[in-house]
Amino acid sequence: MNDREPASELPGWLERTRVDHQTRNRARWLLYGGGGALIAVVALVGWLYWYSLPNPARWFAGQPSSIVTAASPAGQWSMLGHRPPLTGYVADVPQLPAGRLAWSQDLGMPTRSAPLAADGVVYVGGHFTVMALDAADGGMLWTVDTPGPMDHALTIANNGLVFVGQTNHRMLALDKETGAVAWEFQADWPITASALVHDGIAYATSAANVIYALDAQTGDELWTKRIKGNVKTTPALAEGYLFVADDEGNLYRLDAKRGRQRFRYRTVGSADGPPVYSDGVVYFPSGGSLYAVDAGVKGLPGLFWMKRAWLQLWIWQIPLVPPAPAQRGDLWRFFPESRASQGVTASPAIADGRYYIGDTDGLFYARDAKTDDEHWRIKLGGPVVSSPIALGSRVYVGARDGSLYAINRDNGDVEWTLDLGAAIDLPPAYAGGRLFVRTADGMMHAVE
Repeated sequence: MNDREPASELPGWLERTRVDHQTRNRARWLLYGGGGALIAVVALVGWLYWYSLPNPARWFAGQPSSIVTAASPAGQWSMLGHRPPLTGYVADVPQLPAGRLAWSQDLGMPTRSAPLAADGVVYVGGHFTVMALDAADGGMLWTVDTPGPMDHALTIANNGLVFVGQTNHRMLALDKETGAVAWEFQADWPITASALVHDGIAYATSAANVIYALDAQTGDELWTKRIKGNVKTTPALAEGYLFVADDEGNLYRLDAKRGRQRFRYRTVGSADGPPVYSDGVVYFPSGGSLYAVDAGVKGLPGLFWMKRAWLQLWIWQIPLVPPAPAQRGDLWRFFPESRASQGVTASPAIADGRYYIGDTDGLFYARDAKTDDEHWRIKLGGPVVSSPIALGSRVYVGARDGSLYAINRDNGDVEWTLDLGAAIDLPPAYAGGRLFVRTADGMMHAVE
């Protein structure tokens, strides 16, 4: 039996045409298939690494002319949270305050500008004014008029400038010795929070959902970034990234040099206090809860909306649809047990693997910063609506009963309390062995 295929009955020239046509078709399909596969791979890689790509629009952004910083040197408190990660912690404190009142000074109408202290001077914003006080006795050194009440703290940099954000859309840099204006920058909307100054850049936030990066020495604009909501709290900075929370409950991770967005985490509340960075985790209060978010997670465009659709399908009990996974970066969320409480409305202090925070029921907690396990809790005399600070073996916090508390960080024992006569709604500052505390009756107190 002959197993060979029968010879083609087509003329030779027609057979060659048929073979050539088949070859071209195969080549065409290989080209289309290979091109489609390449496009799919490029699309997938672009989706996975979109937030890691540089922004060409920022390639020609200016560079800062200095390496100015507001990070607090030893014995000073020159910015909120003490240093750019905003942990509010000083490990080495030669002399802990003993709870004695050194002096008090009436600053007039109260505002929400927390005090800062550097080089023997206390800087604070008042009602239509900025003030510099002698840290030794509270005497007034200079004042500068402002167009409205100062509702946030100032920032003191190591180039001799004090940064003041104002309601008339201006960011001022004042000479810290005299209050004279060194430079000013005109924003589009009111400046809404304390500036963060580091590596020569002053980061200012405005009510127009815009973050400005300014040259801290000259005031020149380096870049701007528009986000979803208004930013009413100071950003945190660590590992080359800026962490920003807005009033729509979003947390952003931005490239600090160029402003490129790398990640966005969403909550259902509004950010009540600034983010705090420690050991690869960002903590921020929103809607009465404290959220812990992985600071290094990469964003993926559209993933949030995909998971939202997935969750809706699961809610509808569509067959074979499992529960949607947690939001990327989500580690844990802490909310006080009492549902009558408004929860936590201020950022924590973080020290040695623990975070310290109070709630509006007057409970004050020490909890594990990684696992959120509780170490201890105590009941204070009033609601806690301000951030504590941690100094050496103690944590200090003010409450709305007017008392300043010094608490042992290890076991929660109250070492001392000092009644300052009015609610304490703002975090204290520590410098030169003293705590500087502002109360809701407009008084400034020095505690040694």
